[in-house]
Amino acid sequence: MKYFIGCFLWSMMCMSALVANAQSACDKLFANGVKCQQTMTVSSQKTAIGYFEKAKICYDSQAKKDLCDQQIKSCRNIIAQLVRTEEAKKEESRAIESEVVNQKKVTNELKPVRKDGEIKLSLDRTYVKFKGKGNEFQKVKVTCNYPDWEITKIPEWVNCSKNDNDEIVIEAEKNPHDVERSAQLEVTCGDEVITLTIIQEKFKKYILF
Repeated sequence: MKYFIGCFLWSMMCMSALVANAQSACDKLFANGVKCQQTMTVSSQKTAIGYFEKAKICYDSQAKKDLCDQQIKSCRNIIAQLVRTEEAKKEESRAIESEVVNQKKVTNELKPVRKDGEIKLSLDRTYVKFKGKGNEFQKVKVTCNYPDWEITKIPEWVNCSKNDNDEIVIEAEKNPHDVERSAQLEVTCGDEVITLTIIQEKFKKYILF
């Protein structure tokens, strides 16, 4: 009888170890996805999506599966932004070449135009990264040929405001999760919309001995 009980307990311990190892492998896939996500290229974002999709299948927890979905959505938003930026650069180059040849201003039909002129809206960077502990501020410079630009989308865990120097002052709240997170902030002027990616590290807990 003792032999069978011992075998049963040993089997349970082995199963627990296998489950723990499986979840560790899932976390590794998720971490690889986050690492690839920080490189702002279409190829890297697609690689990150692949890792997040594998991690989602691997995880048992619905909360972590949902977190994988959130990161996949964020990667797709970044890809869309990168594609728009590249298309805008190509279009601007074609417009300049056409202006040199024809000696006249060429209207860029792919960009929104206000009644009083073309909107030029940009940020001095495409993403900002915060530590997980919160209470950290960063500024992002907004360049626009019209003063009425505004912040039209703010993530739930982000506080931000517009100052007199055409800067967005951003603060990320403390990250309650044990993984890195990211979200999108949108800036709008007329029909022109640009996106800033906000990344926050996981909160690091220090244990004092």
